[in-house]
Amino acid sequence: MGIDTSNANRTIALTPKSASCPPYDHVHIPAEHIPDETTILPNNLNTRARSSFQKVTSAFTEYPVKGLKGDKKSTFYEFLTMGNVPYILGSLTFMGLFNGAPSWFPNFNKKGARHWGNRMALGVLFYGLAKSLSKSLVTVPVKMATGIDTEMPYQKVSYTIPERKDAAPDPLYEQHKVFESRDFPRYDILYNMKEGEPRNYYYDRIARKNGLGKNLEASDGEVKPLIKDVISRSSTAKSLSTYMWGGVGVMLAVQPAWVNFFKALSNKSWTKFVPNKNENKFINLVDRGINTGKNIARIAKSFGRNFVKASKELYKGPAAAKGFNKHAGKIFLGLATAISALGAINTICGAKSYGNRKITIDSNKKVQVD
Repeated sequence: MGIDTSNANRTIALTPKSASCPPYDHVHIPAEHIPDETTILPNNLNTRARSSFQKVTSAFTEYPVKGLKGDKKSTFYEFLTMGNVPYILGSLTFMGLFNGAPSWFPNFNKKGARHWGNRMALGVLFYGLAKSLSKSLVTVPVKMATGIDTEMPYQKVSYTIPERKDAAPDPLYEQHKVFESRDFPRYDILYNMKEGEPRNYYYDRIARKNGLGKNLEASDGEVKPLIKDVISRSSTAKSLSTYMWGGVGVMLAVQPAWVNFFKALSNKSWTKFVPNKNENKFINLVDRGINTGKNIARIAKSFGRNFVKASKELYKGPAAAKGFNKHAGKIFLGLATAISALGAINTICGAKSYGNRKITIDSNKKVQVD
């Protein structure tokens, strides 16, 4: 009986394919020991934009191709990421239907149908934006009070073993959050977070900030149950509040003020550029760019101005309305704000009182798990 030893001494040169890959130039390591790179990223607008762009573009291009080919390197992460595809396509379909339907109406009704179609399309956009942006109303206060950033992002880069001996391994990128799972947070990457500081630097800081004590022998053991508590409470608060804010976004989009914005957005309001025959092509190209910039600035100003006006209309309600219709905007704004505020307060209070809780041990159990 023979044993295949063809890959026993096989090595692979890790050469990065882009500037974002780890620097493994001219390094040869055994194929069975290709490392995974996990890097905590700063939680800012740039990181969120880059991560979203990578996930969305891969979900529409790379991941479906791998899945349809039956690629053995396809992962469950890729399957979950492709959930963005029907969400985005569905939103675009709704927006297209709202604006495409008016062409089927009689001429007399086209204007009114297009009027509401534009607002409903804007409602789809505002719904998604409101849901996404409103998470910060819970996560930011919780981070400020407890030091725990429940949206802390990290990037995982893994390398697949190439099929050919002379080929370089392909990097696979995954965008995650450290605390995206309550049951399985990435506690491991929170150790040695700051160079020159103790191994438990992060856990020591969270313990001090939440009153669990200073100079603890095992601050990680004290803090991990607290982190799970914060994840559970804040996740529930976000789930409840984001849909309320999504509803507020739709209500904001159907206010009368947006009529002026859609007029500013129309082709009739666009300042046309007329090339000067006496100038060369380069100057005309520059002038065309300046003209386009002025039109975009005009549209942006119109959006900001009408956003403020629509917000006032939502709060005050229609002038002729009475009862609930008059105060519906105030009620929804109040409920959304209250749910976000109460969710954040509940999470913060739970964290601050965690150190005062009494731990009860069941003597009938061999192992006590927090």
